[in-house]
Amino acid sequence: MVDFLQLASAAAGFAPAMLLMYYTLRSYTFPRVEKPFFDDRKLFAFFALGVVLGMVLFAFESWGETIAGVETVLALVIGFALMEELMKLVILNFPRFQKKIDTAFYALALGLGIGSTVTFANVYIFLLDVESVGPAEVGIVAFLGVLFVLMHGSTTTIIGIGVARGDVKGYFPEALLIHVLFGLLYESFFAIDIIPPPANVLGLGGATAVVVYAYAKIHRTSIPALVKDANRLAARK
Repeated sequence: MVDFLQLASAAAGFAPAMLLMYYTLRSYTFPRVEKPFFDDRKLFAFFALGVVLGMVLFAFESWGETIAGVETVLALVIGFALMEELMKLVILNFPRFQKKIDTAFYALALGLGIGSTVTFANVYIFLLDVESVGPAEVGIVAFLGVLFVLMHGSTTTIIGIGVARGDVKGYFPEALLIHVLFGLLYESFFAIDIIPPPANVLGLGGATAVVVYAYAKIHRTSIPALVKDANRLAARK
């Protein structure tokens, strides 16, 4: 039977992902435009794929944390970031997706799907270890979880835009840098033996700033610029 912790964890992961998907994509589909820039069926197929991949990544990272010491956190953060972004690149860079504008939108769905289940799993595990779960605890872990939704949504979309533009080498390093910066700053919040409170809060603030900026950029600048360039090319034909 589904309990409160599962419901709260699911809401923390899936609600932000679905809201961000609607918020970002509403201008590129019916009724805002006569001809949508993506296929809804493919969009949700990529989201579902992201949900599955998110669970795989969470399981792998959880295993890595069991063997990690303070001295290996840096290597693990960079290693996991590289592995995850390369996985996204392999999926999105298939020939059928190259230099196609809809790839960027499917990439967003893939990233939000990954972020939703990573968040769900992290929030649920955390709440299981809390003696008394109240609104404050749920709110805190939900906020922390949203950061992963923003991070995976933005980095995956950046890679998708690179594939759509035929410029993977120019966009992949940006996605990787965002992921690494977020990972290092986020982990510093929990490294209270090295960075005691309240100084550790600066790390969480930095991680939040990185992913909020990254997502705002793809929403306000990168995707609109891709659409504008695609429309310009179509008008010339």
